[in-house]
Amino acid sequence: KKNIALLFDMVRLASEKNKTLAKLKEMQSSNGGFTWFKGGRDDRYMTQYIVTGIGHLRKLNAVQGSDYADLKPIVDKALPYLDARLKDEYDDLIRYKANLSLNNLSYTAIQYLYMRSFFPETKTSASAMTAVDYYKGQAKKYWLSQSKYMQAMISLALYRSADSKTPKAIIE
Repeated sequence: KKNIALLFDMVRLASEKNKTLAKLKEMQSSNGGFTWFKGGRDDRYMTQYIVTGIGHLRKLNAVQGSDYADLKPIVDKALPYLDARLKDEYDDLIRYKANLSLNNLSYTAIQYLYMRSFFPETKTSASAMTAVDYYKGQAKKYWLSQSKYMQAMISLALYRSADSKTPKAIIE
């Protein structure tokens, strides 16, 4: 009886997984961003949150094989969108003549670096590389002025990008 109940539960779980995946695809805009509500505007925070969640699941081996094959098109569509949003943030600094040597490290930029660290196999768009390099430099320079949570994100993001010096300093 237990095994039959488990089997039916597995069927229910598979059905729920498929419904959730369909809803996720439905909430993704044509430009790759996710909306808060169906029919709404795409939102950088929500998109980073969802893609980071998928990255966490991958890192924990909770999704692999066919499960990740279903999520990969979603991620592949969202990453260029997020690259472009980071570039837009950097371009705004340039446009408004911000002093680039000062601390311009936003929470969303830190979360972007952290999110992107889950997907090293997907190249960052060439147009966003200047922005990514700038914010990585900002993270290395201004990590101490961030909250512990942001410091942890910076540490993991930089560690995964082969920087061992800054994460070690953050941990110490």
